[in-house]
Amino acid sequence: MLQAGSWGTTLATILARDGGRSVVLWTRDVARANEIAARRENARYLPGVKIPNAVVVTDDLERALEAEALVVATPAQGVHELRDRVAPLLRAGHRLCSATKGLSPDDSRRMSELWAEALPTSSIAVLSGPNISREIAAGLPAPTVVASSDRGTARLFQELLGTPMFRAYTNDDVVGVELCGALKNIVALGAGAIDGMGYGVNAKAGFMTRGLAEIARYAFSMGADPLTCAGLAGFGDLIATCTSVHSRNRMVGELLAKGTGLADIKRRLGGQVAEGIGTTAAVHGLAAAKGVDMPIAAETYRVLFEGKPVRDAMRGLMERERGEELSGPLAEVSRLLRVNAGDARRAD
Repeated sequence: MLQAGSWGTTLATILARDGGRSVVLWTRDVARANEIAARRENARYLPGVKIPNAVVVTDDLERALEAEALVVATPAQGVHELRDRVAPLLRAGHRLCSATKGLSPDDSRRMSELWAEALPTSSIAVLSGPNISREIAAGLPAPTVVASSDRGTARLFQELLGTPMFRAYTNDDVVGVELCGALKNIVALGAGAIDGMGYGVNAKAGFMTRGLAEIARYAFSMGADPLTCAGLAGFGDLIATCTSVHSRNRMVGELLAKGTGLADIKRRLGGQVAEGIGTTAAVHGLAAAKGVDMPIAAETYRVLFEGKPVRDAMRGLMERERGEELSGPLAEVSRLLRVNAGDARRAD
């Protein structure tokens, strides 16, 4: 397990505690590694959760890479550097699962694209879904999705990461699963802002639904299956991140709506990352270049990086030209479903 943040520590904990597996948890900070190992607790990122003795905590990267199956749970902003450190140490037998929900801040690439420069694509999987780490660490039930272009790699991590309370499904749509996991964080920022302004459930439900349509448009333009957006990695993760009191992205949006400055918010996060901020910056230019209509992402960008007041951004979304609910890839999916249903009825 590469990186001992809240998510990496959670996964290491449940794999050892609930899955009966031996796990090596790596952190680049020697002092933190020693503290976690001694206390059997990650007091900074996951306080109150006991880390089983079967989890070996180390700052020795070579020791961590003795395992054949690697899970990377580092923030998107640190993946490029970590990949460059790990690449010379990788072996032909290594399989890697990225559990990072974000895009590269340098070039807007997905995490699997970065890791593909160090490993064959068939050796890479991604993990995403409605996975609030605090709940999973507490032993509450949750589903997740393991996606890979290689069925064997997907099955490997499905078996490795699944526990009695953490149910893993497989998917071959790596692009869709990764983009859903990254883009829902943008929508969660806005959902939090709606909470902060007290706009109510109707507004939040509408915002989340339109946000899902926006995610589908962008994902489809990048080659994803629009139906992935309706699954656990899309709709499921969107619900969890937009509604959970433990969601950092939702909290950031709520604080912005209450007038807290972005610099102060980042200090309040205490070293943890709200991926929606970086993802908004990464997607903004690409969406415009590809001609993908993403009004929520555009307004979020203006709030985060151009100082636009949150209420003005919400007003701008409400005053947009009225259109059809189902358009673009969603309309195409609807058409195909109706065609298939008609074919099935005729076959009967």
